[in-house]
Amino acid sequence: MGVAAIGYVSLAMAAAGAVASAEGAQQQANATASADRYQAQVAKNNQTIATQYAAQATADGENQVAAKQQQTAQMIGGERAAMAANGIDLDSGSALRIQSDTAKLGQLDALTIKNNAARAAYGYQLQGLSYGQQASLDESSAANAVSAGNLNAFSSIVGGASSVGGKWVEYQKNGVWNGM
Repeated sequence: MGVAAIGYVSLAMAAAGAVASAEGAQQQANATASADRYQAQVAKNNQTIATQYAAQATADGENQVAAKQQQTAQMIGGERAAMAANGIDLDSGSALRIQSDTAKLGQLDALTIKNNAARAAYGYQLQGLSYGQQASLDESSAANAVSAGNLNAFSSIVGGASSVGGKWVEYQKNGVWNGM
């Protein structure tokens, strides 16, 4: 093999190296983007689950409030029955205050239950919001990975072309092509 042939092989290898480097950059970018898209989907799924938990916490709170209100009504009914059995006037004095206090305490308990349920739901909503933001970040990262891969591939091609061009000029100066 002559010097000119070696020069052509060298140029071809430099060009092939640039193409392989560009393809590698694209494949790495695609792999990174796929991983980021997967993470975004996981975050979206977690956001959906957190939203469902928030709704469930609210519904559970409403059920507990209804149960507490029913329990309070039963307590007041029991108090009224006991006082009536003893011949106490239910609509005045101590009997009325006892019933009123029981109703107020029952209402306070119901409000506490409702507040606790609202706090739990709010916690899940915040968690869902966080997952949604993470999904957006992961989607942006996937898009950035593709852009970076395209730039790296372009850079590899430009660098390879520059290398081939530089070798071409060097070979011409050194008379590699004169033997042909």
